[in-house]
Amino acid sequence: MAIFYREKLKHIRLIRIVVRRVWGASLSLYSNLENAYKCCLLGGTHRRRRSLSKQRDYVEQNAIFSHKLYDFEPIPLAQPIVYPVKHKEYLDSVGDHLVFPELSIKVLQEATCYGGTNMVLVGAEVIHHDLYDCKSDLTSEELHCKVKVFPKKNQIRWLMEDQDPIRLSRAAVFVDACAENYAHWLTEVLPRIMLFCLEDSYKDVPLIVNDGLHENIMSSLELVVGVGREVLVLPAGRAVLADELFVTSVVGYVPFDRRKNKFMEFSQGVFSAYALSLLRETISGSGFCAEKGAASPEKIFLKRNSGLRKVVNTIEVEKILVGKGFVVVEPEKLSFIQQVKLFSHAKQVIAPTGAALANAIFCKSGVKVAVLMAKNKDMIYRYWVNMLSPLKLKVFYVLGEMHQNLDLGIHGDFYIEAHDVLNLLNAMEEE
Repeated sequence: MAIFYREKLKHIRLIRIVVRRVWGASLSLYSNLENAYKCCLLGGTHRRRRSLSKQRDYVEQNAIFSHKLYDFEPIPLAQPIVYPVKHKEYLDSVGDHLVFPELSIKVLQEATCYGGTNMVLVGAEVIHHDLYDCKSDLTSEELHCKVKVFPKKNQIRWLMEDQDPIRLSRAAVFVDACAENYAHWLTEVLPRIMLFCLEDSYKDVPLIVNDGLHENIMSSLELVVGVGREVLVLPAGRAVLADELFVTSVVGYVPFDRRKNKFMEFSQGVFSAYALSLLRETISGSGFCAEKGAASPEKIFLKRNSGLRKVVNTIEVEKILVGKGFVVVEPEKLSFIQQVKLFSHAKQVIAPTGAALANAIFCKSGVKVAVLMAKNKDMIYRYWVNMLSPLKLKVFYVLGEMHQNLDLGIHGDFYIEAHDVLNLLNAMEEE
């Protein structure tokens, strides 16, 4: 049935809208019925409301051991060059910098983690990282009925249950609801693993990561972890109860989605320049990535083959770029190491917004990166500039009109004007 829908029906807008609404309503109904059954018929003590606590607050209030890795970090908020120029206000920032939280490793006692979420259960509390705001941020866990959050009371009901958790004496947790997404992995999960593995005193502590990760993600993990480290892959819904659970600070974060209040301040992504720079050095300097091979192009255009957020006139755009010396690349056909080498040698990168563009963190300082995006009131425009400009990359944007799949919101296809591409190329040469 799913295959028939994708191949025969998904292209019809009305059917897509109906399917999405029915799916959302079904999930909500299932969650409510299943929760009522557990709570009323079975007692459901595990499903009582719990307090939501930031890691920082929990550590301070309970005198938890914390190993400091890096101090509070001022992050400049750059203003990229935007085309058409009249749309520059879409990328305006609030203020000229922000302060990224201190990086550290905390050791929680008798703590439980579940596959598919970075939240941790300790007693009657659920601990989350310091950049998550339950009042404005909607989580993937909520969408998939794994938890129920009560923002006004800063509480959560845990809807997952593993009656026979894996018991470990020590473990470091790196599971995450968005780890399967390449961009989230590279900028939010992998840097945390690297920071932990660089500490020799924790070299014997097993790591816990999501099960079912893409082979390129696993390749990046192997480069950072090295040989001999024990890694446990934890399926979604399975739990680990550890006597000592090591939790590394958040190094980057963009909310999965926003809550219904569209007027509430909403993060468009913040990242630790220190952590991402260190990851770039660690990965690019590894033996595999440092090996010499075929010459890599200096100008690359990432062709997006995904079914979402496509440039509908990509053939026209490619023709212009190829005429200016760009090489068209399909990153999903490359191994992780090949992608690192490609970006570490590039001097100019142009790409539609998408996970593959996260490879730009491996570009050298001074490289010029241009992002093609659609104009949409809900678009998180500053995501890429907030990620890349602290690495001293020069970021540009070209904003196009939504063209198809309008019901998909920010994930719809869009059209890029040829003259905006030409203006972009001229600016990239002059900067």
